[in-house]
Amino acid sequence: MTLEDLLQYEDIVIQCHDDPDADAIASGYALLKYLESKGKSPQLVYSGGRTVTKNNLLLMIEKLNIPLEHVRRTDDEAELLITVDCRAGQRNVSTLPHRNLAVIDHHELDMGEVLPELCEVRTDCSASVTVIWAMLKKVGFPIEDRLLSTALYYGLYMDTQKFKGTEKLDREMLDALRFDWDIILLLQSAALALNDFRTAGSAFMNLRYHPEYHFALAPVNTSEPYMLGIVSDMMMDVHELSVCVAYCLLERERCVKVSVRCSKSRDRADEVVHWLVRDMGNDGGGDRTKAAGRLPLALLEKSCPDGNLLYTAGELIFQRLTDYFRTPLKRLAPRTEEYEPARAEEFCKNKAELYRKKKAPVGFVRTMDLFPEGTEILLRTPVGDIVKKAAPALCILIDAEHEVSYITEEELGREYELTDEEFPLDGEWLWQPKAYHAGKKEAVVLAPCAKKCIVRDTPRIWAAQLNCRLEVLVWGDWRLGEIGDWLVCHEDDHQNAYIIPKSAFEQSYERAE
Repeated sequence: MTLEDLLQYEDIVIQCHDDPDADAIASGYALLKYLESKGKSPQLVYSGGRTVTKNNLLLMIEKLNIPLEHVRRTDDEAELLITVDCRAGQRNVSTLPHRNLAVIDHHELDMGEVLPELCEVRTDCSASVTVIWAMLKKVGFPIEDRLLSTALYYGLYMDTQKFKGTEKLDREMLDALRFDWDIILLLQSAALALNDFRTAGSAFMNLRYHPEYHFALAPVNTSEPYMLGIVSDMMMDVHELSVCVAYCLLERERCVKVSVRCSKSRDRADEVVHWLVRDMGNDGGGDRTKAAGRLPLALLEKSCPDGNLLYTAGELIFQRLTDYFRTPLKRLAPRTEEYEPARAEEFCKNKAELYRKKKAPVGFVRTMDLFPEGTEILLRTPVGDIVKKAAPALCILIDAEHEVSYITEEELGREYELTDEEFPLDGEWLWQPKAYHAGKKEAVVLAPCAKKCIVRDTPRIWAAQLNCRLEVLVWGDWRLGEIGDWLVCHEDDHQNAYIIPKSAFEQSYERAE
C-alpha cells in the first residue's frame, strides 16, 4: 500500500490504539499532516475506557499541536478507518465503525491473521513512526515541519526504550530528521509526576530478582496501566537485568496486566509475554524489546483461595519466567563441533537441502574508492551495524534490494563476474545505499562508485529453515538466528556455517536442480 491509495476517500478517521503511546500518537499525527496536505480533513482519534493521563504524552500533544480526540463508540461509519500502531480485531483497540479499513503497523502478525487489502505492516521497523516515515518518503512528502520531525523522533525514542533496540530503517529516519531539541529535552524530563515516582519506588521496594537468569519482576500498586511501562523501562536501566516484568491488578478490566522489557538480542519480549500468558487467554503481543499481556482474574481466582490475586500472579510469573530460561537458547560452534548438514534437523523444521544463488545482478564498491585506507566505516547491514576499516582488500556488496554487506576482494572475484558497468541505483527506493564515516557519522552515497557484477556458478549451500532461536559462532562472533531464518553451510566446507535472515535468503537463493 502507498499513502496515495488513501486519497480516493473523503471521510477519513485515523485511529490510534486504546490508551495510546507516543509511537501511536506520532504516527497518527504524521498521517494526518500528509492527508491535510492533499486537501483532506481527517480526524485523529483514540477510543476505549481511558483517556490519556500520562504527563509526557499530555505535554507532547500540547507542545506539538496534535489534534488528538478521545471518542466513545459511535454509530457513524467512517468511509475509511485507518488504524495506526494497531490492527482492528486486536484487544488493544476498540475499533470504530467503518466501511473500508486500512492498517499501518510494525508488530508481528498473529498466526493465520488476515489483513485488509489496504495495509502496510513492516516488522523490520522498531516503531510505527518509521513505517510512516518510509511511506512519506516513498511518495515524496517533505518532512520540513520541525514539530512533525520532533514527534517522529520522540515516538521512536519511547518505543525503543531510548533507542536500545533500533533497526536499519529506524536509524535512517533518525539521520534525516531535523527536530526541536528543546522540546525533546522537555518531554524527556516530564515522564513522571511526583505521585508516579512514589508508586514506582514502592514497586522497586517489592522487586523480586533471579540472580542466575538475570530477570526481575515488580508488583505495581496502580490502576493506571501506563505506570507499568514506566516501571519496566526504569528497571531496564539496571546493569544486572536483561528481562524485566512489571504487573498490576486492574479491577475494572478483571485482569492482571503484565509489561515486559528485554535488552538482549537473544530474548524477545513478544515471545516472553506469550510464554507468560499461554493457556490463560493468550492475550499478549508486542515486539522484540517491549510487549504486554493480560492474565484473566477468573483463571487466577481458581488457584487463589485467600483472594490475594496480585501475589498469586507474581508467583505464577516468576515460575513461568524461570521455566522459560531453563530452556536455553541453542548455540552452534560449527568448526569446533565439526558441523554436518545432517545435524540441521536438531535446529530446523526439515532436512537441509541444496540451494544456489540466483543470477540477479548486484553491485560492488571498493572501500578505497570512498575513504582513505584505515578509515573506520560503518555499514548498515540486514544483521545490524558493522564497523570495518577501509582497505584495498575490502569491498561493499549491494544486493538487488539495495541492502549492503561487506566482502573481501578475493571472495568478490571468486564468486562474481566483475564489470565496468554502472550498477543502477535509482530514486525509486526509500533510501540510497550508503557507507558512514564511523567517527564523524557522515554518510557517503555508494551510487557514484557502484559497478555491476553477476554471480558465478558458485559452490552450492546446504540450507534449512530454523524452528528455534539459534546462535552460530561465525569468525569469532555469535550471530543470532530467529525462527524462520536459515541455517546454511557451504557444500564443499560444511564447517563454514552461518545464519542468513529469512528475507535475504528468499531474495538471493533458489533450490538447486
